[in-house]
Amino acid sequence: MRVRPTLLMCAATLVALSLPTPAAAGSGGGGAAAPVGSESGLAGGGAHFGGAVPAAKKRAKRRRPRHRRVTPPPAAIPSGEHVFPVAGEYSLGGEDARFGAPRTGHIHQGHDIAAARGTPVVAPFGGVVDWVRFQRGGAGHYVVLDADDDRDYVFMHLRRGSIAVVASQRLAAGDPIGEVGNSGASLGAHLHFEVWVGGWFEKGGEPVAPLPLLRAWATR
Repeated sequence: MRVRPTLLMCAATLVALSLPTPAAAGSGGGGAAAPVGSESGLAGGGAHFGGAVPAAKKRAKRRRPRHRRVTPPPAAIPSGEHVFPVAGEYSLGGEDARFGAPRTGHIHQGHDIAAARGTPVVAPFGGVVDWVRFQRGGAGHYVVLDADDDRDYVFMHLRRGSIAVVASQRLAAGDPIGEVGNSGASLGAHLHFEVWVGGWFEKGGEPVAPLPLLRAWATR
């Protein structure tokens, strides 16, 4: 895959630690309509000032999903193999895009992948969708995937109207999740991608650096 060099500036990942609980937040794909933020920004690069950080997060009870069938990927992904979460031209940015980069009052908890708005975002591994939500002042339209590899993957700033999944839906590696966007507190189209072990904002859960995984998946 050809990687397009792009300057990526991310000012803050998770700006509000006192967000409404997910139950009070608007839905990003399916369900009730939610207020939608602007998606105008800087073309080619990415910068965002917020993220989804529920003060107290409880996993929703999983029910049998009621949703439209997801279009399968063009080619089946071998079982147990990961895929890169952005299916198109992208840039991994510089130091400021990385996990652990300094932010006001905290550190960056994910990695910012710059790509053109509308570039497909796909599941890196099979699993069940835990959350599809919207946060105007931070993460914008975002999805949390509870993957079968004992990690949670989080996709933020997705394009308005692009989310192709609902909570409790089972996905395979390579299934579409949405599209790169600029929703929420973001300047420039990019995917803010987080990797958690032990559960996303659950007791004992913690974020880990996505870059080593992204580099490994990009070579496959």
